[in-house]
Amino acid sequence: MNETITDSKIFKMFHDRVWPWLAPFVLVMVFLVILPLIAVIIYSFIQPTGDAIQFKSTFENYIKMFTDRGIMIALGLSIAYALIASLLCVIVGYPIAYMMGQMRSKILAKNVWVLVTLPIWISMLLKVLGLQSFFYLLSPTFLGTPIAVIVGMVYMFLPFAITPIYDSVISRNIDLEEAAMDLGCSRTKTFFTITLRETMPGILTGFSLVIVQAATSLIVVHYLGAGKITLISSIIESYFFKGANFGYGSAIAVVLTIMVFLLMLIIKAISNKFEKNGKGGKKSWRNSEKARTSQS
Repeated sequence: MNETITDSKIFKMFHDRVWPWLAPFVLVMVFLVILPLIAVIIYSFIQPTGDAIQFKSTFENYIKMFTDRGIMIALGLSIAYALIASLLCVIVGYPIAYMMGQMRSKILAKNVWVLVTLPIWISMLLKVLGLQSFFYLLSPTFLGTPIAVIVGMVYMFLPFAITPIYDSVISRNIDLEEAAMDLGCSRTKTFFTITLRETMPGILTGFSLVIVQAATSLIVVHYLGAGKITLISSIIESYFFKGANFGYGSAIAVVLTIMVFLLMLIIKAISNKFEKNGKGGKKSWRNSEKARTSQS
């Protein structure tokens, strides 16, 4: 009886206090994320027939996609470009996040934080156009190359890699590093055996944030690819607007979404493994400290 009353009180508190604040967010998610996603899935089973739309319970669009060599190459290149850009973002962003986390002056760290996150506030189109103008001044032939597209992705999405890495750096257990150095480990060995493992969840989170955006980026490919590089995002756009075959474009979009989602699940599983190992390491360190204290 008491358990039922407690549950009802919790539900009433959630309904009266939390739900009024949560409802706008849920509505926005439903109308801007869930419903469009459902519409895209439905469209992938639609076959346009002139002025009419014919619903078919068939995988014709998906079969056509997987048998189209050009589409599969573009899909593979999109994932490959996104993986390279994500890896570069982590490699470039980790030293920046680590230096920010090591700063003793909190005011200086906050100022650097503002400089790092400032590009997120600027329009993505303006940033791409600015980078395009820079490439024109540097060398017009540089546009339309894989390097230009990858550099553009790194430039656009680097702050999204730095932010979670910085959070993991400042929330790590410094006592483990100090204990390792007290036991004779060098700074380099301590970094690779403890610090890097402790911050690995932040690294993987930043990696996943970048890869999702890089794999589905359209503006970067459009302006920096200069029509010479065709990735899956530009193909989806062409079928939705130029070719007016939105059923086929939806099927491609659904497959791309599934692939990105599977990549995120794999990254999440690896991150959970590192977090579990990290907690185990902290627990064993605390046990050893207790044992040493009791012996002394």
